[in-house]
Amino acid sequence: MKKIMIVCMLFAGSGMVNAQTEASQTWEGNTHTNSRGIIQHDNEFANTEINVENRKVTFSELPDLKKATWAIVTDPAGTVMTQKRINPNDNSMDLHRLPKGEMYFVTLVYKNKSQKAFVLHL
Repeated sequence: MKKIMIVCMLFAGSGMVNAQTEASQTWEGNTHTNSRGIIQHDNEFANTEINVENRKVTFSELPDLKKATWAIVTDPAGTVMTQKRINPNDNSMDLHRLPKGEMYFVTLVYKNKSQKAFVLHL
């Protein structure tokens, strides 16, 4: 009885291994853009950059989106220091209240998902 159980477990295990290797294969040579297995995510913030002058951060090449984009500044411990809604017309943040000589992280958040992050040293 034990031998039969071991043989059945080996067959079931080999079936799972086969399924995993087939699922992990890439679809080379497939030119159809909507084919299964190819997931494409375009990040609208891929070209967004920051410029810091006189402790004022300006964002360039922000996409014009339907919902609000938030710029959130945190310290290395993860504490939110300041945040502001930004868009292509109002694309700057004043950081004069933050202590000088510290490191901060600026994260662009759209639809409650982090889209792009920057390291800022004042």
